[in-house]
Amino acid sequence: MSQEKTTKKGTISRPDLLIMVTVFFCLVIIWRLFSIQVLQHDYFLALASGQQKIYEDLVPERGRIYIEDRFTKNLYPLAINKRLTLVYSIPKQVQDIDGVAEKLADILELPADELKEKLSKENDLYEPLKHRVTDDKVEEIKNLDLAGIRFQPEDWRYYPDGEFAAHILGFVGFVEDGKKGRYGLEGYYNDLLAGKEGHLAMEKDAAGRLISMGEKSFQKATDGDDLVLTIDRFIQFKVETKIKEAVEKFGAQRGTVIIANPHTGEIIAMANFPTFNPNKYSEVEDANVFTNTAVYSLYEPGSAFKPVIMTSALDLGLVSPHTTVEDSGAIKVDEFTIRNFDGGASGTVTMTEILEKSINIGMVQIAQKMGRERVYEYVDNFGFNELSGIDLDTEASSELADYQQWSDADLATVSFGQGISVTPIQLVTATSAIANGGKLVQPHIVKKIVHSAGEEEIIASKETRQVISPAVAATTSAMMVSVVENGFGEPAKVPGYKIAGKTGTAQVPNENGPGYDPSQKITSFIGFAPVEDPQFVMLVRLDNPGGDVWGASTAAPVFKEIAEEIFRYYQIPPSEEVK
Repeated sequence: MSQEKTTKKGTISRPDLLIMVTVFFCLVIIWRLFSIQVLQHDYFLALASGQQKIYEDLVPERGRIYIEDRFTKNLYPLAINKRLTLVYSIPKQVQDIDGVAEKLADILELPADELKEKLSKENDLYEPLKHRVTDDKVEEIKNLDLAGIRFQPEDWRYYPDGEFAAHILGFVGFVEDGKKGRYGLEGYYNDLLAGKEGHLAMEKDAAGRLISMGEKSFQKATDGDDLVLTIDRFIQFKVETKIKEAVEKFGAQRGTVIIANPHTGEIIAMANFPTFNPNKYSEVEDANVFTNTAVYSLYEPGSAFKPVIMTSALDLGLVSPHTTVEDSGAIKVDEFTIRNFDGGASGTVTMTEILEKSINIGMVQIAQKMGRERVYEYVDNFGFNELSGIDLDTEASSELADYQQWSDADLATVSFGQGISVTPIQLVTATSAIANGGKLVQPHIVKKIVHSAGEEEIIASKETRQVISPAVAATTSAMMVSVVENGFGEPAKVPGYKIAGKTGTAQVPNENGPGYDPSQKITSFIGFAPVEDPQFVMLVRLDNPGGDVWGASTAAPVFKEIAEEIFRYYQIPPSEEVK
């Protein structure tokens, strides 16, 4: 009789248990394969890639910066990336320190003793030898087959035109947490340009050991966005050339030019001299040269500020171009005696003549008619109490003291541009409002952003507010034309064209203590043209030119030279017969 095996209710036989275990492990294997091939496919694919491919997948490419040609619409690169190589060593793997150092010295253009010192650091697992090594030199080293010598790809920012537009661009430099955009566009748009780093990660236990069955993830990097600028390549080049020539000719400490479209706020050109090469920023001894004077330097604008106060009084209806006042050559305000720049007196003068001859005494009387509150209100509305909003890193702005704190002397000096600090971009923006029918427009230097996915974002012009009426803007423009036709602005005149402008020669406050430094001055010329339909507003500023010089004899001629270039380049025909 055969003996039958019995099982208790609720128990599992060995064959069933074996089947269940087998099925379980099969499911685990299937799940594991699914996880590897589907859920964690990107991770293992990245892991299987070579070092170069991993670098490309995890490190984003910084966005590029371009200028668009005015006529062909072709893009010219101003800031791009170069894939170079870091050559490094693992010292304990180097077999012949002296021999390796001698072989690398010529290729890397480094002293052999310096290389020997680095290769001798046996306790270091990683010792950089040289950054930015070109492909041909890397191949030359690889052919030597040197033990312990390794290579790491690196992206480096490169500016093909060197110093061109340096203060607009800024540079990419090293900070504590890596490379970062500094100054200019590189600083302002750093987050957009930098993109987003990817990651390749594996779960670890509490002791920091990798868990083979743990979660793994791979996220590819997102490249940075590209920028296309409003800058005109031809005009920018001319401006940089002219301001350099002017600084050297007049022995000035520095010079600045800004050219903007008054209707859109687009910056056409912006340059300072001295300048620098962003490819060699680390070689610059004085970091102050990195500062973009056009947007950062606060200064007292002097007579170039007079059109702002004049147009404010016109807008209030307190004066007309033909309103007269008496210029006695001096006026007592508080305990101070204010005089004209030349110490002279012109007698009965109209508002237009006040601008033509840059008469301080007339401006003081205008400000007194307006009063503190209304002068403050218009100066504030013209944008001198706020940032212009230009998309460049490190913009400065002065803060106006409340008008209730102004003395009579403060009110008087503000009228002719002393006792008030502005930046060049603020003055250009305010003057653009006069050229633009009274509308204040925010300046900007980026025309469009091309996102990494390919879509384009056009940067629209932004009208801030209506500061003065269109009629008053036209009246002030005509008065400023008279400054160039009949007044001190005559050196800026281009035959056949109506140019509105104003000269400026300003004192520079003492760095320590009250009063002004008699050895310092800033000369300038601000203007726009052609007055019938202004295509540009331009400010030329020279810091402390040598000799007994004025805005009319230094900055105005530079304005003229650049304006002539723009008229030809824009193909703007003259509106008057040239005699």
